Amino acid sequence: MQTNSLPDELLSLRNQIDTLDDELILILAKRFEVTARVGKLKAEKDLDSVDETREKQKLIDLRARAEEKALNPEFVLSLFKMIFAEVVENHRAYL
Repeated sequence: MQTNSLPDELLSLRNQIDTLDDELILILAKRFEVTARVGKLKAEKDLDSVDETREKQKLIDLRARAEEKALNPEFVLSLFKMIFAEVVENHRAYL
């Protein structure tokens, strides 16, 4: 299907999605910048890369937030578990 035959409303919505996707990438980049600082600090202070208590509480909080926003909590938890795993990998690079 050619773009010029699509309704303007659909094109506008797609543009909004593209903008939101860009914002998500920027937010992820900022999050990983902060977690890199955490990883360096943990390495300097000889702390574990994983704080299981914080991670469990964070997942509980994220589930609640997802439910408040009518999002699929299992999807949100899966997404954040992937983010957490990447953070831990990044932290281990500083050890």
